Amino acid sequence: MTVPIPQQRRPYRFAAMAVQCTWCRARVGELCTNQRGTADRRRDVHAARQIDWVRVMSTQCPERICQAHPNQPCTLTPNAHQARITAAHTPTTTAP
Repeated sequence: MTVPIPQQRRPYRFAAMAVQCTWCRARVGELCTNQRGTADRRRDVHAARQIDWVRVMSTQCPERICQAHPNQPCTLTPNAHQARITAAHTPTTTAP
């Protein structure tokens, strides 16, 4: 029996929409809003969200089924895998 390939959704308007905004708390896939949450930002996303996206994309995805290399999108989904987001925010230590 074959399993159908899941259809990917359309890409986000801004790539950084694949992570939650830490400034306005916009969820994954939603546009950033003003501080009160009443007006969407149509031309860009907050700088904090863009910085988080760059951090996530510079990390290899630890998800076993994905293993996307740095600067490559996660496979099977337009979002970054939650494991990749967690790995990007986990501090690393270096031995002297």
